[in-house]
Amino acid sequence: MLKKVLQTIGLLLLCSFSFFYTDRVVTVVKNQDPIMIKINEYKDFYNIESVDAIINDKDIIPGINGCKVNIDKSYSNMKRIGSYNPNMIEYQEIKPELSLSKTYDKYIVKGNSNKNTVTLVFKVNNINNINEIKSILKEKKIKAAFFIDGKDIETNVNSIYPLINEGHEIYNLGYDHRYEKEMLRWTNNMIDSIANNKSNYCLVLTENQNTLDICSKEKMYTIKPDIIINYGNPFSIVRKTIEKGSIIVFDVNSITKNELIGVITFLNKKGYTFNILSNHLSEKGCQ
Repeated sequence: MLKKVLQTIGLLLLCSFSFFYTDRVVTVVKNQDPIMIKINEYKDFYNIESVDAIINDKDIIPGINGCKVNIDKSYSNMKRIGSYNPNMIEYQEIKPELSLSKTYDKYIVKGNSNKNTVTLVFKVNNINNINEIKSILKEKKIKAAFFIDGKDIETNVNSIYPLINEGHEIYNLGYDHRYEKEMLRWTNNMIDSIANNKSNYCLVLTENQNTLDICSKEKMYTIKPDIIINYGNPFSIVRKTIEKGSIIVFDVNSITKNELIGVITFLNKKGYTFNILSNHLSEKGCQ
């Protein structure tokens, strides 16, 4: 009996050693492969450090995830074609220490300036000028975000479908100009059922602790844009205040309709590119 036990233990040890030895041999052979040597040689060139979110009291600017070469997946990709090809490098994202992720209790004031993009947001208090705004955006090939009151979604949903069909995002402006828990959920459900995006942002123009608390409890981010155009000369306001990462919010009204083309032309000449809101605030880095 003891002899059989010892034989069994010996066999298990032999199998374990054989597996360990085989694994070591495979690793050594892989590391000597010219493809793996090349990946290890250049991996640091392709790695990108993460960027921390910037937090200033109640305000936050999103960070950017870092990118690290996934050596094993990259090797597996290239091994199939038998040669090193940088286009077949695979990455894994590395989150920064300070991140927007699940930080619902702060105001997002702008996007990360490293992206060199701006985003256009339209606050829809009434639906009257929305078609003119949509036409301008279509002409300029820009996708934007529209925050729409729940009452307008209920009564003018046919005016909203063209925005969705052209790739714009629809978000929650509250119900009857107020964010309240039950109606917030009701409006979110309407948006989620018709739009191509999830309704995960609220919008305020000034600090509003009540809105921040309500939206935070619903796991929604609250945006407090750095550039607000609801009066005066839109071109002049943008020219004086624009920065990389800016969130520019316009009221949907006749002034915006008349001035929007000039503002877009100015931003283009200054070298800014336009990003839709969800991408503008995304912390994804390996794209």
